[in-house]
Amino acid sequence: MKTICQEAAAKLEEDVRACVQIRKENADLLKQFADWMRSHGASERTVGTHVPNASFFIQEFLVYEQPWRPQEGIGSVGMYLGYWFIRKGPIATPGTVKSTATSLVRFYSFLQVKGLVSDGQMDQLRKTIKTQME
Repeated sequence: MKTICQEAAAKLEEDVRACVQIRKENADLLKQFADWMRSHGASERTVGTHVPNASFFIQEFLVYEQPWRPQEGIGSVGMYLGYWFIRKGPIATPGTVKSTATSLVRFYSFLQVKGLVSDGQMDQLRKTIKTQME
């Protein structure tokens, strides 16, 4: 019979492996996101703003407590912008929160085009950002 510590250690090891895999998948998604923005006429400056913002959300926040893929974390954007980013983000200001919100809407719009998030999820994301931005 496994002890509680052994079970916790096994769960932690499993989560670490999942995070490594998810971060690899996310790196590929971020490259695709950058290409998608460029194909829609975004400047390199715009790409250079939105990719790092989306990256911090999906590569840090979504795997902080448990390994989540971006489509699993869409419902956590409000908590991220309203609490976590302000506390953990190295450059959290009202301007960077707003910029990050814009970046996440663009990133999730990209995922919507890929069929990874639904229209309803996007509507909820936009509503959350609009009503909770302050």
